[in-house]
Amino acid sequence: MPTLVHLSDIHFGPPEVPAHVAAVERRFAERRWDVVAVSGDLTQRGFRAQFARARTFIERARASAPTVAIPGNHDVAWWWCVGGLGVRAMMYRGYRRWISADLEPTLRASGATVASINTSQGIQWHTLTSRLRDLSVVGVARPAQWARATREFEAADAGDLRVLMLHHNVLRGTLSHRWGLTARERGLDEVARTGCEVVLCGHDHEAQVAQVERHGRRYVVSQVNTISTRARGGRPACFHEVAWDAAQVTVTRQEWSATATDFIPSQSWSFAR
Repeated sequence: MPTLVHLSDIHFGPPEVPAHVAAVERRFAERRWDVVAVSGDLTQRGFRAQFARARTFIERARASAPTVAIPGNHDVAWWWCVGGLGVRAMMYRGYRRWISADLEPTLRASGATVASINTSQGIQWHTLTSRLRDLSVVGVARPAQWARATREFEAADAGDLRVLMLHHNVLRGTLSHRWGLTARERGLDEVARTGCEVVLCGHDHEAQVAQVERHGRRYVVSQVNTISTRARGGRPACFHEVAWDAAQVTVTRQEWSATATDFIPSQSWSFAR
């Protein structure tokens, strides 16, 4: 079965855990995975040195397998364009220079089509909510973005696993009690309409795996924890492995073990396609 590794919220910078990063990079060198997907927050503050280290990480991933990555809210210099005033291109200058010019890449490889949506858009009129703590943190997806992802899946090869990747959590956090998107629960409906089978996201620093059914469609959510020091609730750092065949999708959580000084399998979930 082909395997996709889902990583998120690495936060190169002060929250970075070198041992965690080294363990993942060892797996890159061993070519353990067929696809690498990183759903944002590569850096902590978007500084040049943090992006440079993130680029090395992504280059090592790309040397091992087809790799797709997107920015998270920590990778966006939102202060350059607030409410449409300023230079929008400057918000993503660091990410585009060091990681990729494409903020919403599509990857077709190893029997999977991974379409992405950039939900990290800083402080714009369409990102504002009634809660001040959402400023620059909350995520948003516009109708044109959902429509583009839908078209990417419609163009996928028959039998491809259709994977949607975005940074912000689509499930409500059980610890934070927060939705990642301005659409809140309605975002689950928008995801279903794209026709995806699997969703990859992060942001909330709490791992969740669930199957969601909306509008007669069902999909699996891989909402992964950080591998930095910022895990919510003191829970172990982790990433997910997604394996699939024609009949099912299996998500395996790899959690950090202080005893093993490595990531080890902790739990698996299987769902019919």
